[in-house]
Amino acid sequence: MNEKKKSGFGIKLLKFFLALLIPILFLLLLTGLFLKLAGIDPVSQAKSLIFGNGGNSAAQTAGAPASTTAGLKQQIAGQNSTITQQNGMISQLKNQVTQLQNQLKQAQSQANQQNQAQKSQNNAALQTVYAQTYKNMDPAKAAAIFNQLPVNKAATYINMLDDATKAAILQNMTPAKAAALTQLLKAPQNTNATTGSSSSSTSVTTTTVP
Repeated sequence: MNEKKKSGFGIKLLKFFLALLIPILFLLLLTGLFLKLAGIDPVSQAKSLIFGNGGNSAAQTAGAPASTTAGLKQQIAGQNSTITQQNGMISQLKNQVTQLQNQLKQAQSQANQQNQAQKSQNNAALQTVYAQTYKNMDPAKAAAIFNQLPVNKAATYINMLDDATKAAILQNMTPAKAAALTQLLKAPQNTNATTGSSSSSTSVTTTTVP
């Protein structure tokens, strides 16, 4: 008798749960249908409600290495581009420095040539003055001056003169000094001399005067 009562109570309890569970399941299915129609995934929403944002965090964590690698690649590409640009600028600067050095060398060479030409002109002008001075001077007085000069310096000056002036001065010098100078005489390369009352124009060799 007691067993019959227990079995009858269990059947009633099962019927009660079924009666309560069926409407709840129907309500859940209806709610899921409305969410589907609204474009919301009820399964994902349920997971997010149950597990929170764990799923999204895991997905973000999984995607993080890929995004980090892509960012590093972009940084490396940018640095390589910057290095390439800097190398190009360095090459241009080197070319400019080389050009400036060449220009400086050319300017120095031109300056040296101009200085040499100026020195040559000055020496030529000075030689012309010496030649004209000793030519217009009395040979005896010029010979007295040459007698007082060292042989080498006297030879430098006398070689600036034309042959006629040289002979006139040597004739008035002491024999010993004239003999010493004779060994150092040089033939003038370009000498135009006139005698008598005509005007003379003398071109003398270029010799550095000490």
